[in-house]
This record gives sequence, structure tokens and C-alpha cells, in this order.
Amino acid sequence: MACPISPRRVRGTVAAGLSSLLCLSCLLAPAASWAQASAPAAASPAAQRRPVEHFARVPHLSRVALSRDGKQIAALLNREDRTVLITRPVAGGSPRGVLETDNQKFHFNWIRWVSNERLLVSFRYAARRDFVGTVETRLVSVKAEGGGLVNLVQNRPQPGSLSGNVRSQQIQDQVIDWLPGDGRHVLLQLNEPGRPLPGVYKVNVETGASHMVKAPERDVHWWFTDAQHRVRVGIRLLDDGGGWEVLGSDPDGRNWRKLWAFDKLEESVWPLGFGRDPQELYVRADHEGRMAVFSVRLDAPGLPRTLRLAHPHRDTDGSLIRAPATGEVIGLRIDETESDGGEARSEWWADDWRAQMLAIDRALPGRSNRLLGMSDDEQGYLVYSSGNRQPGGFYAGDRATGQLAFLGSTHPDLANAALAGKRAVSIKARDGLTLNAYLTLPSGQSPAGDAKQPLPFVLLPHGGPHSRDDVDFDPWTEFLADRGYAVLQVNFRGSSGYGHEFRLAGLKRWGLEMQDDLTDAVAWAVEQGVADPKRVCIVGASYGGYAALMGAVKTPDLYRCAVSFAGVSDLPDLIEFESDYLGGRQAAERTIGRLWADRAQLRATSPARQAERVRAPVLLVHGTLDRRVPVDQSETMASALRRAGKPHRYIELEGGDHHLSRHSHRVSFFRALESFLDEHLKPAAAGTAATIAAQ
Repeated sequence: MACPISPRRVRGTVAAGLSSLLCLSCLLAPAASWAQASAPAAASPAAQRRPVEHFARVPHLSRVALSRDGKQIAALLNREDRTVLITRPVAGGSPRGVLETDNQKFHFNWIRWVSNERLLVSFRYAARRDFVGTVETRLVSVKAEGGGLVNLVQNRPQPGSLSGNVRSQQIQDQVIDWLPGDGRHVLLQLNEPGRPLPGVYKVNVETGASHMVKAPERDVHWWFTDAQHRVRVGIRLLDDGGGWEVLGSDPDGRNWRKLWAFDKLEESVWPLGFGRDPQELYVRADHEGRMAVFSVRLDAPGLPRTLRLAHPHRDTDGSLIRAPATGEVIGLRIDETESDGGEARSEWWADDWRAQMLAIDRALPGRSNRLLGMSDDEQGYLVYSSGNRQPGGFYAGDRATGQLAFLGSTHPDLANAALAGKRAVSIKARDGLTLNAYLTLPSGQSPAGDAKQPLPFVLLPHGGPHSRDDVDFDPWTEFLADRGYAVLQVNFRGSSGYGHEFRLAGLKRWGLEMQDDLTDAVAWAVEQGVADPKRVCIVGASYGGYAALMGAVKTPDLYRCAVSFAGVSDLPDLIEFESDYLGGRQAAERTIGRLWADRAQLRATSPARQAERVRAPVLLVHGTLDRRVPVDQSETMASALRRAGKPHRYIELEGGDHHLSRHSHRVSFFRALESFLDEHLKPAAAGTAATIAAQ
């Protein structure tokens, strides 16, 4: 589904109230709060259900960032429904509260040090423009000790307006170059007042003053700079909205020309960034049916590519890692955990950092260890470590001393818990296609094929649908396993990461072969003796919510219940909704189906239009400020079930978004899910009444 970024604009400013919602005083007790974020709790007895909050919490510590000199860290600390931006010396000491939000409207989006004294902070929030729901971002600069708040994008008068009307820009946080070594400026991609396309501005982070360094170009929506901080590449959306054109220039900014053009469904060539050499561009492109990373010479005829990194079975994706001092590319940060159960790690082209990461892997074995950042002198660094049965943790390293210090965990209540973990399995679909999947069994249960007895079973399809599940820690699967359920996650056709053909196999197949893959996965689990065929529920969010509803429609006797969080229920209505956004109609019709030509198929695969076929009870949960899948998708489904006389429960989360970003909303959903599954699947190993009451 297209990102809800509307090309429309409205009068007035929606940024004016931002600072009033942010507390600039110190909001934490000096040492206790940090200790609470860092110290793992003792494990609960294996025979009892752990409290819902242990799984449902918003990550307690997140977005940890290292200062340029490596002496300070900044992080987001979540406490119930409030989130605080804190800073603290790496060597220890009292944390400082810098900014806070109650997450009712504004949410922290990201944070980053721009100098040793100042941070840039992005916020996001739901809004409306010309009656179209949008997600807006705002960018502020703040001193590391608090205070000195600067709104970096000032609203400017609309050209030709006699009344002085101003327009706020919807997306204000697209930093395309951090200008290492400067410390006072960044290059920011921004729209000009009255124009829907971005130029590039050099912005002073201490004052907000700016000037344009690259004017907007027709249909160009993204810009890239080289290592010398010159705007060199632009990404143009083609007129029909169905493809992209990559433009490039010479180092002097002249001779702009087309480098590549491709349809959105074709094998693409997508820029990742420049090397130190201004004629060397790194790209992500096809290699033997999988996406791989190449370097390309822009000054050579035919744009020859040199293969830098590929995998025989999976797509390779990530972001470039640069040496802070020189800007030279020294590796690729791979973002996902490998689907075959191995550890995800970055690929290093610099020998010293390759050796450093191998040492970290030895110190933190059995995990995916990802470098988040390094100091300008490359002596200090920051690592995020997580894995199967291992909640995420943050570590600060010192190459001079060889020390690696633990900073805190995303889920401190589970850090020492005996978690269930996932097991990679392979499933054959009915047409012979191989599907990678992950099975989670309650603690004490044997692997597939050796289960003591069939278990109450939850099928958990992922969202997207162009996404994928992997072997990394997942609080959803651990929560369900803790409640006594076997859980299966399936990378059905159309999932990302398995090559171009696998992804194309899911185009316009919502409710068809994509759904059959899930049905076949349940059959596999029953054949393996894992799933009790009389106690199977399908649970999902976003596209997974659609799959849950469609499963209840297409295979009504297969499931005892279905749960949809923020799920799609009416495909024609979804395509109409996407039409309000830039390129949304074209993208939706290419991936889901053509609104008019495929109308019969779209109606047949819309659960809300087939509600009379549902036999299992349905739980629907949706946030009222969801900008990815509008809340009326669940409202429509609830109305259809009510008219058909089908058992269901509908819960609206007031002010909730698509990601359960607010702690209380996440806990409410997990509690509703727990109650619903207990009622309809009745797990044999359910917790005692006293244990549940204690939660």
C-alpha cells in the first residue's frame, strides 16, 4: 500500500503547537530511571503466564544514538504512555531529560546527533489536508542538555497570496546529507511553497536559516548527494505513476541525464549512495533473479557494474556504512535476520572493521549484531544485538580498550526469561512452491514431528504483504507461546526477500494463491501432529488482518476464530482510498487489481462483501487515526458481520495508529487477543485463575 503522503495542501500552520506539547525540563529521576531501563528482570516461573505487559510494552529503550565524539548517547525511554528523549555520558552518570511527549498526538520518529552539543529530532503525527488523512513530520533541533529548541522548517507565505496565507509542508524531516565535519548545517529535502516537488536546502541547525542549493525538477521526488556533498542523483516518478527514472549528473552538476528507467514491477536499479570516488555509485539491482549490491562507474560507457555483495537464495538489501572521517564506503549494513536461521551481520569491505565485528560476534554469540554508529575517530561504536529468544539490547564499545558495555534492553522484563524461540521449517504449497516458515512451540514442547500431542494453534501471517518474517525475536510469537499456543509464520508468495519472481507471484493474488499458501501451511501443521485441527485460529495485522478475515471467508471450516488488527476488508474501497495519495492508485491497481477491469475478482476477495460465508467468531481491532489502512475498513466489516448475524467483537482504539505506537493501546489489544483466544481455543495449559488475576 502506498505511503499516505498527500500532494494536497491546506491553509494555516499545523506545526505551531509542537513545542507546547514537549516538556523541556528534566523529566526523570537521575539514576533510577536509567537503571530501570537497563536491568533485566528475573524470569517468571515457567508454569505461569507472564504478565501481558512484559510482551505488549512499547520497546522500553529505543533509537539509541552515539555522539560524534563518542562520549555521549541519546535514547528514547518509554514509560507507560510517555516517551522521553534522554542523553547521558557513555561512561556513566545521571541521564538528562531533554524532550517528552505523551504520544497522544506527537510521536518521536527518529533522533540523531548533528554535533556533540546538539541533536535533530523528528516527530510524526496524523493530520488531514483537504479532507484527506495524512501522516505529517516535523523537525526540531535541541541542545543535548535540553533547551535551545529550534523548529527547522518555518512556514512561508504562499506565493501570490494577498492575505498572507502560509502553507506548512507535510514532510519536513528528509535529511539527505548530514555534512560530517560541519556540525552546524544539514542538507534537507523540502518542497517550495506552492510547489509539490522538493528542492534541496542547506539548513542551519542552530537558527533554522536556510538557502536553496538545488532547485526542484519536474517529477523528481528524491535526491542523493555524493561524498563531496553535491546533489548528483534524482529519482523521477514517471507520468503514469507506474515507474521510476534515475537521473544523474557529472560532478560539476552539469550534464543531467537518464541513467536507468524501470516499471515498478520490473527489475529495478535503485541507488544506495556514492563512494568516495565521485564517479562510483552503489546500487541495488538484479543478479541471477535476486537483488544484489553493485558499484557502477558513471563515467564509463554502458554504466558497467561490479558485483559487491549477493546471496544465492535471498535478496540483499541494506544501507551503506561509511568511514566518518573520509566518507568512504567500508561496508553494507544488512537490515534483516537471515531466513535460514543464521545470524544477520553487516558485510565489511574494510579489514579492520571486519575483524572488529567478528570479535563482537564472539562476545555476543547466537545473535544478530548490527553496528548502529561510530564516533568520528572510529574508536567508539554502538551495537544493537538481538536474536532468536533474545530481546534487543544496546551496547557501547571502545576499540582502544576492547570493552563492550551493556546500555539497556528493549524488553527488560524478558531479558533473562526462558523464551520459546522459533524454528525454521519448509512447507510445500499445493502447486509445489517452497515456502519458508517459522514455528514457535510453547516451552517444554518437542519440535515438529515429535510433539507430545496436537496443540491449540495460531497461524500468524505477516503484514505488507511485501514484507517477511524471520528468525529474530518477536514479542507476538513469544506472547502466544507463553499462553500455550503453537504459532506458525509463513512467508507466502508475494513476500519480499526471495527474489523478483517470488514477489511477482503475489501480484493481484490477494485472497487467491496467497491465501491458499496459508491454508496449505495449516494442513502441514496438522499432518506434522503440531496443530489440533479443531483448535486453529488465524491472527494478523494489516495485510495479515486481511488474510485472517479472508481465511474465515474462504475456508470457514478451517478456523475456530479469526483476529484482525487494522485489517483490510473491502478491496475496491482500499483502492479508492489509495487514490487520494501520490502514486497510490497506480500502485494499488498493480498489486491488488484494477478497480474496474478486475471488479468481479476484487469483490469476491473482499471479506466484507462475503460476510455471510463466515462461521467462526471474529475479533476486529482498529485505531481511529490509522493512516495506512483507514478505520472504516474495520467498521465496514463489523457492519457486514452484524447484518449477516455473525458472532464478532469490534474494538476501536481512540487516537490509535497503524503500529500500536501507544503503550495502553498495545496492552489493550494483547489483553483482548488473550481473552478471545482463551475463549475459543481453550488451551490445555492455560494459566491459573490466580496467575491471571495477578496481571
